[in-house]
Amino acid sequence: MARQPGAWQYFRATRCAAKRHIAAGSAGGGMHPCCTPLPLDPTVHKAIPRRCALVRVRSEAMELTSKDSLLSARTMLWLSLLTPIFLTLAFPPFYLWPLALVALAPLSICALRGKIGWHWWAWYYLLGYIYFAVNLYWLIIVTLPGYIVLCFYLALIFPLFIFMLRIFVGELKIPAIIAVPVAWTVLEFLRGTLFTGFPWFSLGVALAPATLLLQSADLFGMYGLTFLAGISAGAIADGFATGRTRRWISPAAAVIVFLAAGTYGFYRLSQPLNPHGPKIAVLQRYIPQNLKNSPDTAQEKAMVNTYLAMSRQAARQNPDLIAWPETSVPGFLNAAWLGQSPDEFSRSGRHLLEADQLFVLQLARFAMHYKVNLLVGSSGIHFTASGKTRKMQNIAVLFTPTAGELPRYYAKRHLVPFGEYVPFKTSCPALHRFLLGLTPFGPNDDYSLTPGTRWSHFTLDAGKHVWRFGVPICYEDVMSHPARMFARLHNGKKGAAFLMSISNDGWYDSRPELQQHLQSDQVRAVENRVPIARCVNGGYCGFVNSDGEITKLVKVDGHSAFTSGIAVARLPLDTRITLFSRVGNIFMQWLVILAVLAVVMGTGRRLYLRSFATSRNKNSPPAAAGIGNDS
Repeated sequence: MARQPGAWQYFRATRCAAKRHIAAGSAGGGMHPCCTPLPLDPTVHKAIPRRCALVRVRSEAMELTSKDSLLSARTMLWLSLLTPIFLTLAFPPFYLWPLALVALAPLSICALRGKIGWHWWAWYYLLGYIYFAVNLYWLIIVTLPGYIVLCFYLALIFPLFIFMLRIFVGELKIPAIIAVPVAWTVLEFLRGTLFTGFPWFSLGVALAPATLLLQSADLFGMYGLTFLAGISAGAIADGFATGRTRRWISPAAAVIVFLAAGTYGFYRLSQPLNPHGPKIAVLQRYIPQNLKNSPDTAQEKAMVNTYLAMSRQAARQNPDLIAWPETSVPGFLNAAWLGQSPDEFSRSGRHLLEADQLFVLQLARFAMHYKVNLLVGSSGIHFTASGKTRKMQNIAVLFTPTAGELPRYYAKRHLVPFGEYVPFKTSCPALHRFLLGLTPFGPNDDYSLTPGTRWSHFTLDAGKHVWRFGVPICYEDVMSHPARMFARLHNGKKGAAFLMSISNDGWYDSRPELQQHLQSDQVRAVENRVPIARCVNGGYCGFVNSDGEITKLVKVDGHSAFTSGIAVARLPLDTRITLFSRVGNIFMQWLVILAVLAVVMGTGRRLYLRSFATSRNKNSPPAAAGIGNDS
């Protein structure tokens, strides 16, 4: 039985008929060798002019995946492997940041010129899982079940990227130089936002060592750098997917974009900074998490005394501020807890309260004696009227040289999912209990903290100068939003002259995690043009200026991680107010909306064309003998 001619056959027939008319009007009236008359049914022939445009669009959409341009399975297999390899090498500990500019190109070429089927979708998902499983291995020591589940979730970005590219380029005819950065940046933004977000391994952060390109982060933030990296990858994909006469257009456009970014970076780096900033001392004392979790009171006192001894050493250099890492002081140091009467508690509670009051007394005396501001990381606890625990918080506490003044504190607002809280406690208790089993503490210990309610600033009074500063705690410096909220305008000026980032990386014994965390602060500094002092247990303590350059780190025998030492430096301040500080990720939010609309339109168009082709084949009369026979 004769097979009904499909969309391509109808379009070819119409094209050949046009060629015959042109040939007939020319000298000699010759006929193109491929234009042999095709016996079309009259009813079908009448339908061709009305459907010609639609058929032509459909044929163009099929162009990238025609049999002549399809990659072989072996080529696709090896080519797709390059993307996770390049992404891995672009980040610490390898620091091969130029690979970030081409990392998405192999996967993009596979999307535009490769076969598609359920086994290929499974392969792309597996690639994503392998990539995150290899690079997040340092989470295993914290929680193996949580590590496995997280990698299953993060791996979705690879097949979703393939799907969006095929819609953007194949259906909507968007050039890859635009489609690649839009698709990947939107997916990264959603990954860093949904379920409180996990933006680790954002492609833009890999460009932190590229000082000229990094300066563009003050315009559109971390995701603007990701978009920039996607442009170069998209240009490469266009060069492989477009016709020979247009292969130079996208690479030329990419060169222009990068020249503009480099010129802007050179201009920003040429602007001077104010060297008269605060003098800050950061203390680095490596204490593994198993020791910090020890309930031994003697161990806790020894830890505080060690930091006090290091602070006395740092005080000899007359700093304006001495900083300790996150949770460096055990117990609870918020005023609501310290103001309780010991008589209201049992013996164990009384003992705990008295120990915390002793810590506060020691720290306050130190600040007054050395006339220095002292910032420490600790915890806070609040009670209900009946005496039950209402909430616990992760806090930063500032002790000033002023006698009799209660310490002020900031409660961390952006908590680490599964590290500091477990979701669905009230909305879905059964799911909450299941998720507790994925945490480091097991299903019977709900350790969830309560986030703070305000982006509280501290005031550093150094006599002649008074500066406001913010304290992102732990995971908050990995996100763009917290740093921006500290730095946003206040009375026409920057809300924070500098940031004091404190963290506890004693959970991990992996140097790459510490290096990747440091890179995030480089991007945060440029986004808002605020210098950052880092104080980290186990990690890299030091200073990053507002151009994203690491100016000084604690070094002991040439090592900066898993060691103990002191670093003192004066932070150069920056009066520049950035576009990102003013508007944040508003451009990304609009880009997400446009991308979702484009995906809906492209998917709807694809479904409509398929249904149209199916219905036409069913309703068309049988083709004449010799047309598309498949006997």
